[in-house]
Amino acid sequence: MTRELAEAVVDLAAVTGNVELIAGATTAAVMAVVKADGFGHGAVPAAMAALAGGATWLGVATAAEALALREAGITAPVLSWLHGPYTDYAALAAAGIDISVNTVDQLHAFSGGMLLWMSSR
Repeated sequence: MTRELAEAVVDLAAVTGNVELIAGATTAAVMAVVKADGFGHGAVPAAMAALAGGATWLGVATAAEALALREAGITAPVLSWLHGPYTDYAALAAAGIDISVNTVDQLHAFSGGMLLWMSSR
């Protein structure tokens, strides 16, 4: 018996069109979330398509995802919101990544990372 594999086909033009539709219906800034490698479809291509459609922010879960967007040359604002105890906040600050802080410990770690980043400039 032959078993067929599932296949996901992503139409990046549809991503752009969907973001255009959403952006056209509001005066608010539009954030496209491209975490988990664009939900398995490629974070960079999905981000580029969303930005072309009018997204003004990109959202990711982790520092690595945020830095990968910067490494790909994406300069749009990026928000990263899930950070473990060993997150390199100085690298995020240096890349201009906005972060969320979920605990007082994270706030202290981020503040320390900012001081380290500022002292290295």
